[in-house]
Amino acid sequence: MQRISVAASFVVALVGCGATPTVPSDVSRAQVASAPTRIVSDGVELTLTAFLTRDFMPISPPDGKPLGGVLRIKTENGTPVPAGIVVTASWILFNSETWSASVEQRLRADTAPNYEVIVRDGPKWGPDVVVDVVVRVRDSAGAESLLRAPNQLIIGTR
Repeated sequence: MQRISVAASFVVALVGCGATPTVPSDVSRAQVASAPTRIVSDGVELTLTAFLTRDFMPISPPDGKPLGGVLRIKTENGTPVPAGIVVTASWILFNSETWSASVEQRLRADTAPNYEVIVRDGPKWGPDVVVDVVVRVRDSAGAESLLRAPNQLIIGTR
């Protein structure tokens, strides 16, 4: 019986972790909100776009599934994003709220010439609202920069 109680507590803790809006202590909300929309890293100019969704399909809970999406970095000239570029953190800003999202790396071979990461289990914002999306990019030399995609629409699937 004690094992079931401990397991249930663990599951509840995991479910709750994904949707807690937070800002990491090493970066202020003001820094995240004012990040540039273009950066030069590893010698190429990079931009960010986001494809964000909330699932309201019939198998979803009545209030929909949490926010998730794909964050895509591409070069301005269409060349492949250098292999040394890595996203280490992401944030999504909605009004005065901020969600700090863990990122899941996608295989570069599957997303070339772009570089994509996935975010999951976010808050239940939207759909049909716009947010700003920010990522922290680390280059091959270890230098870090913030990169922002403003006014990204959260789409609801039905």
